[in-house]
Amino acid sequence: MQHAMPTASPDFDFGRPPFDLLTEGQRVALAGALDIALYPRDTVILSREEPADALYVVLRGAVQERRGGEVAAVHGPGDRFGLQALYATTGDGAGVTGARRFVAAEDCVCHLIPRAALEALAAENPAFGTAILGDFAQRMRDLAALRSNREMAALTMARIRQAYLHPPLFVDAAASLRDAAEAMRQNRASSVLVRGADGTTGILTGTDLRDLVVLDGRPVTDPVGPLARYGLLTLDRDDLLFNALVLMTKHAVRRIVVTENGAIVGLLGQSDLLAVLSNHSQVIGLQVEHATDPADLRRASRSIVELIRTLHATGVKVAFIADLVTELNRRIFRKLFELLAPPELLANSCLIVMGSEGRGEQLLKTDQDNGLILRDGFDCPDLPRIAADFTRHLVEFGYPPCPGNIMVSNPEWTRPLAGYKDALFNWVHRPDEAAQMNLAIFYDAAPVAGDATLLAEAKDYLLSRLQDNQMFFTQFARPTLSFDTPSGLFAALFERRRAEPVDIKKAGIFPIVHGVRALALEKHRAETNTVERIQVLAELGALDRKMAADLVEAFTILSTIRLKARVDLPEENEGGEEGAELAIDNLVHPDRLGKLDRDQFKDCLALVKSFKELIAHHFRLNH
Repeated sequence: MQHAMPTASPDFDFGRPPFDLLTEGQRVALAGALDIALYPRDTVILSREEPADALYVVLRGAVQERRGGEVAAVHGPGDRFGLQALYATTGDGAGVTGARRFVAAEDCVCHLIPRAALEALAAENPAFGTAILGDFAQRMRDLAALRSNREMAALTMARIRQAYLHPPLFVDAAASLRDAAEAMRQNRASSVLVRGADGTTGILTGTDLRDLVVLDGRPVTDPVGPLARYGLLTLDRDDLLFNALVLMTKHAVRRIVVTENGAIVGLLGQSDLLAVLSNHSQVIGLQVEHATDPADLRRASRSIVELIRTLHATGVKVAFIADLVTELNRRIFRKLFELLAPPELLANSCLIVMGSEGRGEQLLKTDQDNGLILRDGFDCPDLPRIAADFTRHLVEFGYPPCPGNIMVSNPEWTRPLAGYKDALFNWVHRPDEAAQMNLAIFYDAAPVAGDATLLAEAKDYLLSRLQDNQMFFTQFARPTLSFDTPSGLFAALFERRRAEPVDIKKAGIFPIVHGVRALALEKHRAETNTVERIQVLAELGALDRKMAADLVEAFTILSTIRLKARVDLPEENEGGEEGAELAIDNLVHPDRLGKLDRDQFKDCLALVKSFKELIAHHFRLNH
């Protein structure tokens, strides 16, 4: 390796961030500590075999960052490199730097900031220290924060049709106050609409009834017609919710009548309106709670797509969106099962979700992964029809059928607890490819409805059957390396060549999910969420803490980019059915990404490569 001899340099650009944070005295100190080095073309400036003792800042020329035989990035004047090599920690012999090398793409000149000088300045100037020494995770958080400064104004653009509307409840003008009260009680309503003899429509609320009967002493046999209030406040279903709020405020009322094509379709309450303006998810929750048939749930399910779009557009973090969508999906699954299943089936079974839904990481409506655990000895003759209806309705809601048929409609995934234990025994002790897939999917299972102790007992059995068998865990972890994680992608962009789309799930998300899953299973952990697994593995010492923090940040960013690639596309179903689904597409086009996303994508894929190397070493996948 041929390095140029460093010499003192006064030529440093202190106007470039983060060096502009230094005081005049600190700049003088840094200028005195700086070295400068010249590197002929093709010189290896830094590699993992060589310990780094300085941070490099390109002054002239270009430096290629290579991984294996591919160019991952190109650094030009003003760019820094070598920080990860300077402070990288290792885990199981695989460091963050991996097989990284920095090579002079042409004759170039670099400033070298010695470690001691860097650390002294960082200690003296905390703002500079945070900016220059912040680890991968902090750098990612700072970049992502740039995306989170948008106002929540999009929610104020919501339409009335996005809110929960109370079904209109009509009584004739000749009906008595008692009849109106009974109608409200039976329909759990707080008001009735009164059809006047002249064709007009009025309203009588529960508060009106209380005042008329209790305070004014009117007989309950009096007709409601003369007592109703006419001249209703109405808005069309496609009007803005904000207009409804203004109307309610102006007239000091708590509800307005909503029409569509001139006909009354429901009443919008003030609490329901405010729920949308403060949190759209509450509306969907109300729709699910009040659902009386699968058609109601289908409407609620379709609303989730608009919720995802709205939350993303207003800068809400992807982890929050995933938590919210997971909770709403599970409410819908639970309510559907409760609508279809008789009480004895609910008491003697546990409905489970698996895959990304089980891990609480569902953002888009991907393939169904669900099953049913029955109590041993329980029999439900009508179970095949109920299971088939459950799957059919979910398909209608927009959840595609699972290509591997992992659904309650498949008897292999609707069986007694003893049957699941037999399957788990075979998956552990006879681990062919299908068994490994089934085990991975079941390991992520979470209860949704029924008796959750049935799943807990199955999970306990699974963990008790695991042995300290290197061959088993090697086979289980192997899919982590199934898909290529490209690293030459961004060099192509730098050189203005066309970049091929990348399957972000295969290249980035799946290796993290399954690699972490393999480490968690090896430690017999019961957590299902990927981030929770990473945090527990770090606490146990099974993952280096820096690598764990980097993985959490990279997983979040990759999930955000994946979601953004879908919701930022033009509406393909404009003018079509309300709540049209976001198509499932994991392809990301790097040439369409902004610089922020492109930089994040590059760093995340580089980290995924390092993590795959760690998994390969730990589970001896290359032996």
